[in-house]
Amino acid sequence: MAMLRGPGLEGDADMDRWIARMERALNLLASRLDDPPGLAELAAAAHISPFHFHRIWRAMTGEPLGQTIARLRIAASQERLAAGGATVTAVAMDGGFGTPQSFARAFRRVTGLTPTQFVSRGADPINVAAREGVPVRIEWRAEGQLVALRQDGGAYRELNALFWQLWNWAESEGRLDGLQGIYGIPLDDPLSVPEDRLRFDACLALADPGRPPAPLRRLAFDAGEFAVLRHIGSYDALEDADQRLIDWLLAGDRMPADMPLFHHFLDDPEEVPAAQLRTDILLRLDPEGGR
Repeated sequence: MAMLRGPGLEGDADMDRWIARMERALNLLASRLDDPPGLAELAAAAHISPFHFHRIWRAMTGEPLGQTIARLRIAASQERLAAGGATVTAVAMDGGFGTPQSFARAFRRVTGLTPTQFVSRGADPINVAAREGVPVRIEWRAEGQLVALRQDGGAYRELNALFWQLWNWAESEGRLDGLQGIYGIPLDDPLSVPEDRLRFDACLALADPGRPPAPLRRLAFDAGEFAVLRHIGSYDALEDADQRLIDWLLAGDRMPADMPLFHHFLDDPEEVPAAQLRTDILLRLDPEGGR
C-alpha cells in the first residue's frame, strides 16, 4: 500500500506527527476503497479540522484526494492482475470502476500501460513536500463581528456582485461608518470539491452588525492567535497563496483551529492595480498550541 513519506524529512518530529495523522486517514481510505469515507470521517481519523483536511492532504501528497483514491484503486488492481486468476473485467468491477473501458483509461493514466500490458510493480509512494521560507507572521487578533452572505456553487472568481449586494445592504442601513474590514471565506478546496458545490462567504466586519435579514447572517469569532501570510497580487492567485500557508503549517509545531481560512482584503480593486492588491490570509491557530 502507498505510504506517506518525505525525502529528506527523516528525523523531523513535527513532520513525523503530521505523517502519523494523515496515515491514519490513508489507512482508513485504503480499507474502504469500494466505498470511500467522506470528508468528516477522514478528518476525524486524522484529528484535524474538516475545514483544512483537503488542503493539508494536497500539500502532503501533491494531489487532490480524488486522485489519491484513483491511484490506490489502480494499485490494488495491479496486485490482483499480477497475482493472476482474475479477468480485467472482474478487476475493474471489484475496483469500483463502472466499465472495463473506464478502468483501462484510469489504469493507463496512472501506470502508462494498459492492463493487458501491465508488468507488476510497486505502488508509487505518496510524497510529503513541505516548503520552507514562507513569510508568515503570528498575530493576536481581537474578537470580531461579521455579516456574511454566502454563495453556494460557482468558482471563486467574479465575486464582485456578491460583495456589492452585501455592501449595498450595509450602506442602506447606515452601517458603513462602523466598517472594520472586508473579508472572504473560501470554505472548500477548489481542487478537491466540484465547482457546483463550492461555498464562499462574502463578509463585512462591522462595529454594530445589527440584525441583518436573511439570507445575510451574523458570524462571530473569538480573539486569538492567527498565522498571517500577506499576498500581493491578483485575487486569481489566492489559492496558491492559501496552499503556501498550509505548507508553513506542516513545517511547524502548531495545529489549526476548527475554523476556515479567511481572506482580509486590504485594498479597493477599483483603485489599486491587480498586481499591487494586498490580501492577508488568516489561519486561526489552536490555542492549545501543540499536537
